[in-house]
Amino acid sequence: MTAWDGKGAHRVDAVLGLVILALAAWALFALGRALIRLIRKPARARHVLQPPTPGYVHRGAPAPVGGVAAPMRSVSTAETTDTLLRPVPEPPREPEPRYAQAAVTTEAARWFPPGEPVNIGGKALPDGMLYIGRSLPAPRGGTDPALVDPTLKIDHRRPDHAGETMGYWPSYTEISPRARGAYLHWLASGRRDPHAYIGYPFLFLYGIERRLFVDTEHCGREERAALLAEVQRLNRVYAGNRSFAGYTGRLLAAVVEPGGDWIGRPPPEPVTEWSFEIPMDLRVGLGQHIAANVPLPAEWALAWCIAHPDTRRLRTPATRCPEEFTALFARLYRRDHGEGMVLKRPKRTITTTYRPASAGIGEVVVGVGDLPDVSGLKAPLTRLEALVEEATDALDAYSRYLGRNPAARGTAAALALLPDGVGPTSADAEALWAWAQARLAEAPNAVVSTADLVARWPTASGKLGKADVALIARLLDKRGFGIEPDVRFGGSTPAAGGQVVLFRRGDDAAAAPSAEYLPAQAVITLGAAVALADGTVSAPERRRLRDHVTSAFDLSHDEVLRLDAHASLIMANPPTPAALKRKLAAVPAEDRGAIADLLADIAASDGEVSVHEIRTLERLYTALGADPGEVYSRVHGKATAASEPVAVRVAGEPVARVPIPKAVSRAQAPTGVGLDLAVLARKRAESQRVAAHLAEIFAEEEQAPPPPPAATAVAGLDAAHSAFLALLDTRDEWDRAELEARADELGLLLDGALDTINEAAFDSVDAPFWEGSDPILINHDVAEDMRP
Repeated sequence: MTAWDGKGAHRVDAVLGLVILALAAWALFALGRALIRLIRKPARARHVLQPPTPGYVHRGAPAPVGGVAAPMRSVSTAETTDTLLRPVPEPPREPEPRYAQAAVTTEAARWFPPGEPVNIGGKALPDGMLYIGRSLPAPRGGTDPALVDPTLKIDHRRPDHAGETMGYWPSYTEISPRARGAYLHWLASGRRDPHAYIGYPFLFLYGIERRLFVDTEHCGREERAALLAEVQRLNRVYAGNRSFAGYTGRLLAAVVEPGGDWIGRPPPEPVTEWSFEIPMDLRVGLGQHIAANVPLPAEWALAWCIAHPDTRRLRTPATRCPEEFTALFARLYRRDHGEGMVLKRPKRTITTTYRPASAGIGEVVVGVGDLPDVSGLKAPLTRLEALVEEATDALDAYSRYLGRNPAARGTAAALALLPDGVGPTSADAEALWAWAQARLAEAPNAVVSTADLVARWPTASGKLGKADVALIARLLDKRGFGIEPDVRFGGSTPAAGGQVVLFRRGDDAAAAPSAEYLPAQAVITLGAAVALADGTVSAPERRRLRDHVTSAFDLSHDEVLRLDAHASLIMANPPTPAALKRKLAAVPAEDRGAIADLLADIAASDGEVSVHEIRTLERLYTALGADPGEVYSRVHGKATAASEPVAVRVAGEPVARVPIPKAVSRAQAPTGVGLDLAVLARKRAESQRVAAHLAEIFAEEEQAPPPPPAATAVAGLDAAHSAFLALLDTRDEWDRAELEARADELGLLLDGALDTINEAAFDSVDAPFWEGSDPILINHDVAEDMRP
């Protein structure tokens, strides 16, 4: 019994132990859950540990006065624990966004045309141009992306102006409420924010595309014009986005007003964005000219050539000088085509394919009836391209000058580089022309001082450089005047305190010397110097010298007039005997006899030979290595000879082009006094050969370039490149061959040195120091800005 009772007592103790363990476990579990809740709700703890806020008063704390909470007091650990375990009121939650509902609730979509206001989601949209409603099927299926559904949620409180929630192909029905809020804000603010996310202008463009290409029959002419004007405006506002600019540009190129008459009107504005097709309105205008069989005006021809996708892009002269380029093209076009080309009608008619930006619209084929299409014409376009190239080449020098001197447009110097008849005149140019006209009123040429010329061509340095003289000569050419020396015809730069000669040019004026001019000029130079030995040049001497040159060389009338001016220049500024001796010493031995004979012929041409002329000839013979004792006999022989015929030409008359007859034998030669043509031809050839050597000897010596200044270190360049930059800065332009030699002297490779200098120029002043390839043009202002 006792044993049994003991076993029973043990069983009771075990059961009670299990119960106690279960209760303890449950208590621990409950306490754990309480702690987890506390951890998951930190905001409640903060209400206890932070200063109390209005409406939330801690237990034992005084009530706030005037809506201001009492200052925080410290609490015991027990109190804090008690407070944590006690429920704390929830703080007020931020209310959910309240989405504005649209005032328009139509089921089927309605188009609001330009100028008709509408209110969407509390936003007043004053200018329409929207599809609004709940249903608008897209041509390619689904809902049209442009449809503004007024029943959809709009978040005006948090608009997505940055487009962070927008997709690549936006659709109003699918974008977020925040994006709808930003889109409506953009519409309400006039669609002119240049920093707006580009998806919103695209979404608006979708509706215009649908109206123009899908609902075409409902879009009247005035509405079409208003929509196109809006697209043009958007194109300007968002031109910085290439994608948007491309779509709007192609839209403008594809749409044309039906029934518009372009004949007699200027062509449409060019579209800057490149396209595979000629803009539609331009094609329509060209087609109308073809259909009416009327000449194509110059401005239409140029617009066609520029807009054609197969033609080359315009070069810098055409883009830098658009007004001058257009005027020159028109002049060349009228020269070749009179009133204009009359184009043959092609079989092809005008159609185009437009690929809309909207994903809801597929490709659209646009046609305008049976108007002929110029897109396939090749031959007339080739002729127009040649005129564009000719005009561009003619403006190249002018364009490069403006590139180096942007403020020079309209000056006499810039006008000198423009082709005749292009561009406005200049007050300075008119003054120069009037001065030349007054000086040549009574004579074919006139000697004037260099200072007098400089006064009419102001320069920064107060003296004429080679570039200045070339510009003056080109400007005088425009009114039929010439100048000697002319650097284009082998002349030197007029010296300060010296003289120049103005003269009237012939109708056949050229801008460069012919192959025979420079040898003839050398003979004139030598002959005039000998004739001046006695202090004067008689009329027979001058006539004999002129006749000798014109009979020996095939010269144009303008070149003969220039030689007369050159002779006047030599007589006004005669070379010194020492200079003549130095030049004659360089004559090849085989030509010295012929030159000695020529000198004697010139001296004896007037029938009288002075002592001064004899002495001068003796000095020149000595320089030639000839016997000075032969001077008298040679001169006497020339003065008394009557058997040698001389071809005489009246001064100022053009040279007749008479072919030399075939040589005949002595048996066939006519009897009596006549010309031995074979002898004359041989003497003429000898004179030309000798004169060619003289031209090389008497060529104006180019002044050696001044030594470069001490190289000042330029930021980004080492000593060698800084020295090379200083050398380049001493001239306006350089021949490439000469620069290669100068670069080699500094231990530099030309191309690498030029690139290094230009990189430093861009880093320093964001502009090139040099341009061109041969010659290489220098921008002195950039060099000045680069130096410290």
